[in-house]
Amino acid sequence: MRVSAYISKLQWIVLIIVLFVAFIILKPHRTTKADIKVEILNISSSQATIAWLSEKEYKGKVFYESAGNKTAPLSATEAFGNSKKHEVTITGLQSSTRYTYWLDDSKSRFQFQTQPATSTPFSFLIVWGDISDRIVPLMRSELAEFIISLTPPSGQNFDQFSDVRAYVPIYGPSGIDSPFLRAVTGIHQTDSGNLWKLDWGGLRLIFVGEVADTAKITEMLNTPAAHTIGIITSPAMISEFESKKISETALHPILVAHNKQHPAKPAAFVAVIGKDSNNVDVDGVQYFGISSDGKSSGAIRIDVDIESARAVFIDENKEIALKQPPLKQKRTCEECRRLADKGAYEESIKAYLEFIETHKGSYQIDDAYYAIADIFDSKLFEFAKALEWYRRLLNEYPDGTFSPLANQRIKYIAVYSDYDYKPLAQFEHIKAIEYARKKDQPEERSKIFNEVKSLINKYPDSNLAPVMQHWLANQYRLSDPDKAVEAYMALRKNYSGHSEAQEAMVEIGETYYDAGRYKEAITTFKQALNESPALADTIKTQIARAQRNIRRDKIAYACWIVLAITCGIAFLRKPRSVETSRIFWSFVVFVITGVLLSFGAWLIHEQFNSFKEMLLIVFFFSATTGLSTLISMNFTDKLLVKNNHSVLAAVAGTMAGIIFFLAGIYLTIYYVYVHYLIVVKL
Repeated sequence: MRVSAYISKLQWIVLIIVLFVAFIILKPHRTTKADIKVEILNISSSQATIAWLSEKEYKGKVFYESAGNKTAPLSATEAFGNSKKHEVTITGLQSSTRYTYWLDDSKSRFQFQTQPATSTPFSFLIVWGDISDRIVPLMRSELAEFIISLTPPSGQNFDQFSDVRAYVPIYGPSGIDSPFLRAVTGIHQTDSGNLWKLDWGGLRLIFVGEVADTAKITEMLNTPAAHTIGIITSPAMISEFESKKISETALHPILVAHNKQHPAKPAAFVAVIGKDSNNVDVDGVQYFGISSDGKSSGAIRIDVDIESARAVFIDENKEIALKQPPLKQKRTCEECRRLADKGAYEESIKAYLEFIETHKGSYQIDDAYYAIADIFDSKLFEFAKALEWYRRLLNEYPDGTFSPLANQRIKYIAVYSDYDYKPLAQFEHIKAIEYARKKDQPEERSKIFNEVKSLINKYPDSNLAPVMQHWLANQYRLSDPDKAVEAYMALRKNYSGHSEAQEAMVEIGETYYDAGRYKEAITTFKQALNESPALADTIKTQIARAQRNIRRDKIAYACWIVLAITCGIAFLRKPRSVETSRIFWSFVVFVITGVLLSFGAWLIHEQFNSFKEMLLIVFFFSATTGLSTLISMNFTDKLLVKNNHSVLAAVAGTMAGIIFFLAGIYLTIYYVYVHYLIVVKL
């Protein structure tokens, strides 16, 4: 009876332990001093606010300098006294300028860029879902100045923007998305009301919730500073993508009335969150849907300049014109553009030439010049003719909107003009047409890679060869790590002095890391550390992550061994019988634990990535608890047969059950969603 009493108590001890561990694992994680997370709260054209939390109270200080500047750095100190909540505002900055900054005596360096002038082009990202693995590459490739996340913090299991918050501000549909502000205010998500606005350069974004205050929307539309206005709203405002239905909404008449009064500062587009990715132009306003509900993740880049705006759906190879130049009907040939859109490029150029001849001197037709240059450049790959038209554009319209873009393309083409543009033309054709169409077909993709290899071998000393080699390595990285490493090594060997090869060792390390080959990644990162001391912080972080993952794998192997040993002793050692009553009580523990954990998990369901994930964790936690109870009872029974010390047998059986339980819990997290281990510092 005593042993039975011990076992009965054991069941509830294990149950309490599982609830405690579940709470520790699932509760929100708070930042510690050893893991300070810096974030940009606000950026304007002349100032920036930087925030962070600390364990100890002190007066925060930020040092900063213009990126690449060799003069003595400046500093800014927070306005109030010692605190654990630090906000430092840097003032007197220049617009469209990149600054490097760091906290106090920290070795970590970060950068931010101030808002552009009203007439300066810029881009930003709209993202949704779990993009934690993509956010850094997206920021590097898309050059976004800020991010709008359509997935609220409550729908994220962890802060997926932690790697970029120190560089750009993050916004959500309800306002600024800031872990710092949530920690300070205790409010899970900043609530800026049903209606709020975001100004950036020459753009004003107006966020409209489920209820529209027409007077406030009208007031927000009347902005003297912005040349472009965009709306982000929900299906509650725009339910269907039909011209008639949209015209009948409360929002559309307000936009039409504004555009009639202010044609130079129009409300150009409306993005509808949670709709299919359709688009329709209604009375000059471009409506487009962002299907953030049906996909796990996605990203859209919005490009804005003084006369136009466009949305680039990064994962869908699709682009939507959100705003056309003013007086477009008078300045642009619609038939010319239509011919280009359907692929009749030669006919389109002829139509543009006729249009220029007819309208030259009547209107500023720099967009027609640029359209011809762009067709020769990106469609026909006739770069000599493209340069001719880009230069004509600069000579005749040096202050035009398209001049900066023309300058960029002239510089790019000039660098890779050797061999009479042949390698450039073939490579651009491969990237823009062949690879874009066939990258999802393994056999065709392999043929394309061989084409690029042949091109490199044919022009090994061309200016473009290292660029092609780097591109090839990056593409292999997505499907074949060994070939990617081989390509990166060829880049290092053949073009060691080129800028494309400077971070090749780091990229090799990242290739091994992405493939789960962590030991090789660490070896490579250590070599990169010696070669690239300027990237020391980034490389050390990658080494630490690889070492962490190796530890996780080793612990998982150890847990499997523990499970095998405990099960072997409990069930295979004589006597091998398992009493029906013990199975019954184990099942009872499983059910009770499942009910309690289901209730607790539902209370914090927003912490999980999906409902399926929540069910898996609850099921395996509960199953582990039930099995650990059965292990404890059987283990105790084996010891009693050999030794009649009931108390000692019960303690040993309890310890065996707890060890089995901890091993099972670890494996559950490891296989269901390994990132949860961060919460317990693993």
